[in-house]
Amino acid sequence: MACKADTDLGKPGCHLLKAGLDGGPVDVVVGELSAGKDFLSFGSVECEDLVCVLDQDGVAALLAQATANPAVLNEPATGYCSQPCAQGSTTGCTPQYQDLQNDPTLVMSCRALVLDNDTINQICNRSPSDCQKYFNNTRSAYFCARGGSGGT
Repeated sequence: MACKADTDLGKPGCHLLKAGLDGGPVDVVVGELSAGKDFLSFGSVECEDLVCVLDQDGVAALLAQATANPAVLNEPATGYCSQPCAQGSTTGCTPQYQDLQNDPTLVMSCRALVLDNDTINQICNRSPSDCQKYFNNTRSAYFCARGGSGGT
């Protein structure tokens, strides 16, 4: 008898982070988002793998809210927990948080969200400190995410 592995993959509410003026993490706010782009953030403590994603559809929803209520532009942008995955994989991106896997609107796939693997490896080999700073030592361009046909 096997036990179900319950992870936080797909769990909503993680904060997108960026480097602040002092180098420490600060929240990305909705007003900094661009329509038609996926956002990936490393270091999100709300997630087991410290990876938070806000896909294009999520960005569109937040920007629509901001149109109706401009105060939303100053609120922290939140996404959902993700994890690195293997290019071409058809398994491993099923949301496991609570019962999210039973909601067809929350289907995730493995897709490129940052650069490409070769470029990431070149950066990491040339400068381990930049690798840590920009990619949290993750050498994959591929992450579990909803929607879209490719990352930006």
